Amino acid sequence: MPLRIAGLSGFDVDNTVKQLMAAKTIPLDKLDQKKQTYEWQRDAYREVNLKITEFRNNKLFNFKLEGTFNKKDITVSGNSEAVTAKASASAMNGNILINVATLATPGGNYSENAIAADGFDTSKPLSTQSEKLAHGTPLPAVYKFKINGSEEITIDPTKESLNDIINKINSNTNVSAFYDDTNKKLSFVSKETGLVNGPEKNGQYIIFDDISGNFLNTIAQVSTLGANKTAATNAAVTINGLPTTRTSNTFKVNGIDITLNKAGGGTAVIEPKTNTNEIMDSIKTFVSDYNDILKNLQDKTTETKDRSYTPLTREQRTSLSESQIEKWEERAKTGMIRGDGIVNGIVSQLRSTVTGFVDTGDSKIRSLSDIGITTGQYYENGKLYVENEDKLRAAIERNPEAVKALFTQDEKPGASSSTVGIAERMYSSLKLGLDKLTAKAGLANTTFDSSTISLQITQVSKNISLTEKRLQDMEDAYYVKFAAMESAMNRYNSQSQYLANQFGGGSSQ
Repeated sequence: MPLRIAGLSGFDVDNTVKQLMAAKTIPLDKLDQKKQTYEWQRDAYREVNLKITEFRNNKLFNFKLEGTFNKKDITVSGNSEAVTAKASASAMNGNILINVATLATPGGNYSENAIAADGFDTSKPLSTQSEKLAHGTPLPAVYKFKINGSEEITIDPTKESLNDIINKINSNTNVSAFYDDTNKKLSFVSKETGLVNGPEKNGQYIIFDDISGNFLNTIAQVSTLGANKTAATNAAVTINGLPTTRTSNTFKVNGIDITLNKAGGGTAVIEPKTNTNEIMDSIKTFVSDYNDILKNLQDKTTETKDRSYTPLTREQRTSLSESQIEKWEERAKTGMIRGDGIVNGIVSQLRSTVTGFVDTGDSKIRSLSDIGITTGQYYENGKLYVENEDKLRAAIERNPEAVKALFTQDEKPGASSSTVGIAERMYSSLKLGLDKLTAKAGLANTTFDSSTISLQITQVSKNISLTEKRLQDMEDAYYVKFAAMESAMNRYNSQSQYLANQFGGGSSQ
């Protein structure tokens, strides 16, 4: 850039150059506005992308889960103290009769004698407490043992206390241990009930295996076949007339979580029933969420573009405050995707999906209208209404599986697309729409991508840079010309002054 020293002759070079460049910058302003419009369009598409993604992934996905329609209420009658029951997502209808003969219990064992004297500190290394232990022999350098076929546990008595040993047992075996300071004994109990003990995990008794140092037999004073052993037992129950056993007091039958609480007392009757109200609430929520996304998309494609508000030029921005710029751009951003084919296509697909038929296996439940859900007036553009709640309730109570299939049924192999549920169809079709939106404008928070609009922005940015360079060169050329002109004018003025002085001086003589 040439050194600019202008105005020495009294000629306003800066203002003249500014006026000359004003017309030349119009193409640059148009490029700036074009880039800004592309950026606003990109942001509008990405906003729609986010809205659809949130509806599809968080609302529609959760709605089409099987558990949404497997809402069950459970009642227990008869010997209700014997069991408690809770329905899972896969719970089936149909009574379950249970008679509890015995509960499952864990295996156990404890020290045959006190293992220490008064004053024994469970927090200090065993070697420092040797005199207070009842074993009566010097401690070895290391203890190694297994419990119930666990990984080998190694103990350094010079570093580890009884508390450390108990922590290792509790962390590395399927047995819990604790020390009772009152009677100075160690107690062991299986973490699980039933015949789960030993290396094969099918035994009654906890298996103690000293490998080196005899910690279990000598220090803890426990043995597998000792007098203080307690045998684990399986639960013995009769389910719907069939005698059977369980290692745990908690198990699942037909998708119902059952917990045994008490043996004897007769038969408990577990009765699952469809929770119609919860299913209705889920369907109403789906209708509301669908209406929200439909309206949001329709508002975007029908939003009026105010053509009197165009992106501000660089010069215009300098004369406005931040709040004025914000208000102007709020108006200028309207109608960015008005009439867009991609978004209109998504809207059309949504409306087509909810008005289609589904082969549910029940000729009376094949569409939303069959369960009391209808579209509004033509001017409401496909809005859904739960018009007849009694009809919806009756359909759920009569055939909940068909209602579930109407929304969530997967495509059956070899069958037509009419077997696919409404929510499943919608989930798939929205993915296709999202792919098109991403190809058009990319994803939110993405700086660089190969989407159509991003490539357009990149090209315009290059054109802006070239235009800025061309205008800078042009402005510099003007300053060079005017500098030369001023230099010539200064020389002319100097010569004129010299001549005037010469002629003026001669006449005075």
